[in-house]
Amino acid sequence: MMTRRIRIFLSHAVAAGVLLALTLVVLSNGPLVARAQKKPSAQPPTQDRGLGRDAREQQAQEATRALGLVQTLPGKSKRYALVIGVDQYNDPQVVGLGGAANDAQLLANTLVRYAGFPREQVILLASTQPTDRQPTRGNILRKLSNLAAVVPKDGLLLFSFAGHGMERSNQAFLLPTDAQVSDDVNLLEQTAINVVQIKDWIHKTGVGQVLLLLDACRNDPAAGRASADNPLSKTYMRGFDFNVRNKEVQAFATIYATDVGRRAYEAKEQRHGYFTLALVDGLKGQAVNDKGEVTLQSLINYLQSTVPRRVLLDLGQGKVQRPWAVVEGYRANELVLSVQDERAAADKQKGDQFANVAITTDTARPESETGPVPERSNEVEAEATLAGTSWRGLSAESGEYTMEFLKDGKIRYSFNALENGKQVLKSIGGTWQQLGNDVQISVGAYSAWVGTMEGNTIKGEGSNLEGLKWNFKLLRKK
Repeated sequence: MMTRRIRIFLSHAVAAGVLLALTLVVLSNGPLVARAQKKPSAQPPTQDRGLGRDAREQQAQEATRALGLVQTLPGKSKRYALVIGVDQYNDPQVVGLGGAANDAQLLANTLVRYAGFPREQVILLASTQPTDRQPTRGNILRKLSNLAAVVPKDGLLLFSFAGHGMERSNQAFLLPTDAQVSDDVNLLEQTAINVVQIKDWIHKTGVGQVLLLLDACRNDPAAGRASADNPLSKTYMRGFDFNVRNKEVQAFATIYATDVGRRAYEAKEQRHGYFTLALVDGLKGQAVNDKGEVTLQSLINYLQSTVPRRVLLDLGQGKVQRPWAVVEGYRANELVLSVQDERAAADKQKGDQFANVAITTDTARPESETGPVPERSNEVEAEATLAGTSWRGLSAESGEYTMEFLKDGKIRYSFNALENGKQVLKSIGGTWQQLGNDVQISVGAYSAWVGTMEGNTIKGEGSNLEGLKWNFKLLRKK
């Protein structure tokens, strides 16, 4: 039986006068594909019309089993991750980044706390780490080699890269910290890492399930062109496209920070990429579906809606970033990704700063010797500062308002509105992020607030989708 193939394109198709909906269609003699269809106005009854939701779900599950789609991740003990973040480069031609290493640290902590990865099986290589965990070409290839020996065939390997990437002569490369940028492909082959090489190393592990997170298309890495776009290319996509049909892996999903022809952006105030901030929010629970689960599909949907909105709010018109995903062999809407660790949940309730623990690959060394965790990437410490607090501000339009920072990363914005000549208290939901003293607030899908906390005061600037900007000041309530 032919293997299914799902490709999820995170962009919107619009046709004049036609409402398009993305539906997954099982072909009797072909793969599972994504197809755009007209919304029917009147059609004869279909075979499943009138069936209850439970019956339809049961049919879908039976079809999934018959087709061999993967619905669950391996157990926690069989989950491994290699997380890489490169900010600093030895080659003076390469412009450094400000958020890639922080992205890697934040993602590594999140995988342990929320996605069921054992801490000792999450390998972190980042510019902020000690020498033996720097993201050099040798260290990256060595860790991949080590993983090939320990990851079980029925396990899961997650590979994440945040940093610079580039393409030369129709070949795509990831740039480790010691890469030498050149138009000479032979030099790149010796100092950078060809994306096909990464795929080959993963293939050598023989692992059945693979998750790839790629944020390598930020600004142009060449000095003097740091503001120029470095768009995702089809060459990159081909390099990370496993062939399930030929049994390279049982199932895989690759999520790119942006779509083809676009670049990914960094939030300079937070010193993170917009992609990673949304990815972490999603795994923490912002991407839950109607069953209260964070599935692969719900996470992709969340990234699709959140990243473009945040980039637009922060950077303005003309700045577009839409994540792109390729999924094959998985039943994306049933594959649960985020399972909060019981101990982490208990520690969070006690106010314990669980993520202060550095991710390390050497379990024989005490945690105190694994090197300091960068202050700006300590996401849990930030939550302990603002979570559960309430702040007030003044607006010329609505008078006094209140910002309540809830413990789950959500916010409640309460203000007075005039209705029928009377003042009525209204509340709007949103989300918040804090890294160090930097605070970002999103109120609904309409406005974004970016500020800096100094003691009992937060000052900054807000903007909305209409292009209006204002300064704000929040005072902590006693």
